[in-house]
Amino acid sequence: MPSRAAVAFGALDLRGTDLEDEGFELVVVPVEPGVPTFLMGRGAEVWRAMVSGDPSNLDGEDDTEGVQSTLEDMGIASTDPNHPARLTELAPSWLVSPFHELVYALIAHVCAAQGIQVVFIKGPTLHAQQLRARQHSGDVDCWVRPGDDIRLAEAMRVWGWTPLLSPFTGTGVTHSLTLEAGEWGCAIDVHTRYPGIDIDPSAAFEIALAESEPRVFAGVTCATPRTPFHAIVWALHSVRPFVGAPAGESGIQEAAEALGAAGSETVELAERLNAVYALQIPLQRAFPAAARTYPDARPPADWAWRLTASAPRRHLRALGTVPLRQRPAVLGRLLWPSADVLVAAGEDPGSSWASRSLFRVRRVVKAASALVRRR
Repeated sequence: MPSRAAVAFGALDLRGTDLEDEGFELVVVPVEPGVPTFLMGRGAEVWRAMVSGDPSNLDGEDDTEGVQSTLEDMGIASTDPNHPARLTELAPSWLVSPFHELVYALIAHVCAAQGIQVVFIKGPTLHAQQLRARQHSGDVDCWVRPGDDIRLAEAMRVWGWTPLLSPFTGTGVTHSLTLEAGEWGCAIDVHTRYPGIDIDPSAAFEIALAESEPRVFAGVTCATPRTPFHAIVWALHSVRPFVGAPAGESGIQEAAEALGAAGSETVELAERLNAVYALQIPLQRAFPAAARTYPDARPPADWAWRLTASAPRRHLRALGTVPLRQRPAVLGRLLWPSADVLVAAGEDPGSSWASRSLFRVRRVVKAASALVRRR
């Protein structure tokens, strides 16, 4: 047996990919905060042998111990044969982007260490389930319980991701928290609820967990939605209002096609999730022979402010959905946002205290003027 075990928070065999043409054989996520490590030549050979546990693969070379020691220093080998991140097999990448696949694996490990349950939604799984034609997604989407988004965001900081906070972070207004990519080049969207689902967010997450199935990313088993539940998620994504505009015909048709492809089980799921207001037309298109109407369905709490085009008025309407005890703090953050919030919104407040203060004052005056003009 090799003197050390291969450990990783995700690894991929790059043979047969474009990266092999550049000389890379393996890409491995270390078990300590850092960036993925590419292996080639003797390092890749020794690490493969450590994965298999077969000493015959080491060819009796004199440098084996030194190479294993170097790999341990890199955070991808351990003298503990029972290390929780020990890897015993390698898989090729099934995503368009190997780096994105490694992000799935890393998040799964970080969540496990934090005691956070997570379901990975959208992305390439939609394509694998034949719910979406497009294979690649620019970011990684996951769903956790309310409150766990902040915990996960803080845990991911040491790996190079920065949370893009908003004045509504921590309230029911924001449905996700974006983590800005660092060296990894892949942003993460951490969801705690899904627009169009009008039941308690914690209860919705429990249904997401119950309606999940295992899927392997970079050697790590993760939870992803079963096809019927995932069709609901994708359909809601397609029909939700965006910056004051309701869903267009293409979004409605996209939703209907996804629901139809997933089958009639989606009807019962939409009812359990109280998503029938948002999905009534797509469901009727998908299943015309068994069309249902929901005359008592009411718009979800966030539909009204999402349909408001003016940003200041949209913020005021959203503020009205926040519990009274949270409103003063949220209003304060809206009127006088932190520099981090301004940067996250794509605004440049300047670097000095004076320039930031003047920027905030001008921002408030501009918002007030917009509200007066629209009365």
